[in-house]
Amino acid sequence: MVGLDIGTNSCGWVATDFDNNILKMHGKRALGSHLFDEGVSAADRRAFRTTRRRIKRRKWRLKLLEEIFDEEMAKVDPNFFARLKESGLSPLDTRKNVSSIVFPTKKMDKQFYKKFPTIYHLRNALMKQDKKFDLRAIYIAIHHIVKYRGNFLSNSSISNFSASKIEIDRFVNELNDLYSIFLPESGVIFDAGNASKVEDIIRNEQMFKLDKIKEIADVLPDTENKSGLKLSKKISKEISKAILGYKAKFEIILQVNVDKTDSSIWNFKLNDENADVNLSEITSDLTDTQLQILDLVRNLFSAISLLNIVDEGSTLSESMIRKYNDHAQDLKLLKTVIKNHSDRKKAHNLQLAYDKYVNNRHFVDVETKKAFPNKHLYRKSDFYEIVKKNLDASKEAVQIRKEIALDKFMPKQRSDENGVIPFQLNQIELDKIIENQGKYYPFLKEINPIKAHRMQAPYKLDELIRFRVPYYVGPMIEPTNSSYPQTRQNQSFAWMVRKAKGRITPWNFDEKVDRQKSANNFIKRLTTKDTYLFGEDVLPANSLLYQKYTVLDELNKISVNGKKLSVSVKQELYEDLFKKNNTVSAKQLKNWLIENQKLPYIKIKGLADQTKFNSSLSTYIKFPDLKLKCNTKC
Repeated sequence: MVGLDIGTNSCGWVATDFDNNILKMHGKRALGSHLFDEGVSAADRRAFRTTRRRIKRRKWRLKLLEEIFDEEMAKVDPNFFARLKESGLSPLDTRKNVSSIVFPTKKMDKQFYKKFPTIYHLRNALMKQDKKFDLRAIYIAIHHIVKYRGNFLSNSSISNFSASKIEIDRFVNELNDLYSIFLPESGVIFDAGNASKVEDIIRNEQMFKLDKIKEIADVLPDTENKSGLKLSKKISKEISKAILGYKAKFEIILQVNVDKTDSSIWNFKLNDENADVNLSEITSDLTDTQLQILDLVRNLFSAISLLNIVDEGSTLSESMIRKYNDHAQDLKLLKTVIKNHSDRKKAHNLQLAYDKYVNNRHFVDVETKKAFPNKHLYRKSDFYEIVKKNLDASKEAVQIRKEIALDKFMPKQRSDENGVIPFQLNQIELDKIIENQGKYYPFLKEINPIKAHRMQAPYKLDELIRFRVPYYVGPMIEPTNSSYPQTRQNQSFAWMVRKAKGRITPWNFDEKVDRQKSANNFIKRLTTKDTYLFGEDVLPANSLLYQKYTVLDELNKISVNGKKLSVSVKQELYEDLFKKNNTVSAKQLKNWLIENQKLPYIKIKGLADQTKFNSSLSTYIKFPDLKLKCNTKC
């Protein structure tokens, strides 16, 4: 007999006879162990690969931008792009030939940066000032727009886009629809009539955030609905925390039973540096409805965060300039506190805190010379915490404390909050720059070669912002017949199918890439083979056939009053309940049995979740809506 002890990073073995005596093999006892590295998930590897791909595509867009400017730039300054490439080198590097970046001399650069202290000052001037700017300055501004083009969370057209929209009424109505599907018996209802009150609270710049949370939690639930009021208030409080950027308990929002050991994964801020990690962990076991609720909350959080970045009625550049000026005013306050502080150690700590906040340097205690651990990005909240601990009682310190409470002290142009900026804001500015400077440089106003996109992206340069390689196309390399070693090495992560040879650009993408065949390859890579029917592909979890199987399988396992359901009863349940409800609860089943089977009492056994069925015909129920949308829009 052979005994095995298999672990996560070891495998022990022994060979014995039937009396459990260890046998010998080649004169030695037949036992041993093998150690190996513990298996790790592919999440980290996937994250690095995604980041590499994103950076590679950014460089691809910037290279195309350089090619568009190259001919005209050669007439103005033939060495401009060479200087830009050297700008990242240290002055001590022997490969560095010039000390300037934008202009040929260091003096010209200094004058340029003095006139435009930030890139947003330059962008704003290019949009508004009716004069011919230096082509090098135009390139620098457009380069910044293309490089940091923004997210694609909103599908709004440029003409209808507004950074000040937060649409609380739509949010509340959709939330009510989702909770009626997700928790039909709970009585959770939010008051759509108070949507304007919630929006007023959010937009109130003089109200502290903690007060906003309390106010929103009070007005969001429907107080007339007494049956679910307690739970509605509980959920409202956590939603208000989440949308305003505070730590929220997402297990309460999504009504998930969580062990105490796992509670930390569910309790986080949506703007945490590890928020994406937490979200990836909690979303794996959520239903479609729970995921939609989570997306709603996240989208509203992004809209509110954007409202705090871009002032109503202002462009992105104007808002960033306002931040720059506010920062300068707050710095004067802080310097006054540091200069007049009676405790020199605290004054020095304030100086060091600001130094790290702006330059992200290590924070060192002046007396002990001990550096604080730099385990994570030095965030605004960390800076606020140190400032509050080291302030004195002066009037300037009182003003600083007030601004910290309002989350307005020392705003920065570059922060992790900028991830909520949509691409539309940057494209609006790009189009204004093109219209203003295109009078002097006609090549900027070259029409978009893709006729179908001209309504939303009239210029060729617009495609560098709006175009995204579809996720189902993947890396833009062919998986076979490559002569490049790096490409051959990464063939397992490539599935794109070409229509024609040649260089791929945003303007010829559909001429070079077969979207349909690439999409089919993408789906095939994600499917696996069935463990029962060897060689057959598995069915998608949300396919009509598989959902029908899971519903009938769950119906087969339950018993009512100690007896299994007959085939005819199961078919009637299938038609009357499952085809009409996204989620079927135990209470709905009882009511149906009382009404249709006339049973005097009902005792149900066999449900994995005693309150509801885990399976549903969600895809079947969505199909009429999808068909209607297709008939009206397609």
